[in-house]
Amino acid sequence: MILTNKFGPDERVYKEAKYLIEKGFDVEIICWDRENEYIAKETEIYEGIKIKRFYPYAKYGTRLKQIKAFHQFIKLCKGYLEGKEYDYLHCHDLDGMLVSLFIKKKNIKTIFDMHEMYELQKANKRSRRLIRLLVKITQNKADFIIYVNDIQAKTISKKNKNKLIYLPNYPERSRFNNISKTSSDKLRIAFIGMVRCFDEMKNLMEAVKDIKEIEVSLHGEGVAYTQLKKIEENYSNVKVTGKFTIDHINELYQETDILYSVYPNSIPQYYFAFPVKFFQTIITKTPVIVSKGSILERFLKKYDIGFAVEGGNIDEIKTLIIKINSNKELLQEKKKNLEKIQYEYCWELISANLDKIYETPPSDIKLKIKKEQF
Repeated sequence: MILTNKFGPDERVYKEAKYLIEKGFDVEIICWDRENEYIAKETEIYEGIKIKRFYPYAKYGTRLKQIKAFHQFIKLCKGYLEGKEYDYLHCHDLDGMLVSLFIKKKNIKTIFDMHEMYELQKANKRSRRLIRLLVKITQNKADFIIYVNDIQAKTISKKNKNKLIYLPNYPERSRFNNISKTSSDKLRIAFIGMVRCFDEMKNLMEAVKDIKEIEVSLHGEGVAYTQLKKIEENYSNVKVTGKFTIDHINELYQETDILYSVYPNSIPQYYFAFPVKFFQTIITKTPVIVSKGSILERFLKKYDIGFAVEGGNIDEIKTLIIKINSNKELLQEKKKNLEKIQYEYCWELISANLDKIYETPPSDIKLKIKKEQF
C-alpha cells in the first residue's frame, strides 16, 4: 500500500490492511511521514501490518511547497520497491495513485482507493479542472477504483464503471461493542477527527464560552490544531486535546453526549462528505450536530438522529445548545432513533467487497496450502 501520511494509524487504511491480513495476505504500507513525527519508527509491525516510513520533510497545508518533498518520496518508494516482489499496489488517495504512475511494474494490479472527491477541495475553477484531469488519468491507469459514496460513482467515466468497488467509511462493530456512556453533570460536546476548519471550531467555542453547564472537547490533529491550541486558555470549558489513536476512540465516545460535525458548506468537499465519524455516532448512539444544508442533514432528518446549525452563526449555535441542555429529553429521543439503525452501517457488512479485488491469496500462500493438503 502507498500512503501519503504517517499512518498514525489511519483508520480506513488500518481496517483494509487488517482485513487482508486476516485473509492470508502479506501487507506492507509505505508511508510518507512528512512532518517526521515517527522518526524513531522507520520500520514497524502494527498488529501484523508491516510499516515502512520515509521522511522527506514538508508541512501540511503548504500545497505546492510540498512538491519537492513529494518528488523525493516517489524516488524513495521506487528505490525501495525495485527489488521487491508484490502482486498488488494499493494506492490511497490521489497523491498515492500519482506515485504509482512512476513506480508501477508490469503485471501488477493497481488499486485507486478514493477516500474522497478531490476536485471539490479546490475553490478555484482552474485548480478543479487540473485535479479532475489528474483523477481521470489515474482512474484510467487503475485496475480497480474503490469509492466511498454514490456521488463519487456518478463522476466516473463509462469505461471505468466496471472497475468500481464500493467501500464506504463505516466503523468496525467489534471496536464499539458494549459501549456505555460515562456519567457527567455537564453536557459534553465533542469533535473527534482531523481538525481542519478553524472558524467552525472557534465559533463553537465562542457559543459555549459563558455556559458553565457545557463542556467542549476538540480531539484530533490537523492544520487548525495549533491555532486552536493557542486560544484554548481563553475558554475555561474547552479542551483541545490533539492527537489520539484508534485504540482511544471508544473511550472518547463514552465521554461524549453530542458529536459536533460542522464544516463550511462553501467547500463542496465538505458538503458531500460522509465522514467515518458520522457513522461512528450511529454505532455509539451519539446524537450529532451537522451543517445546515449539507448532505448529512438530509440523512439526519430522515432518521431524526440529531440537529443542524449554520456553522458561521454563533448565536444560532448557542441557542441550539442551550435548548438541548434545557431539554435533555431531546437527546433521549435521538438515542432511541439511533438504536433502530445502530448496526446498519458497520465495516463488517461491507468489508468483503475487497474480495472482488483480492480474490485469492498470493502465490506463496497458495503453494503452502497445497503442501498442507498433501
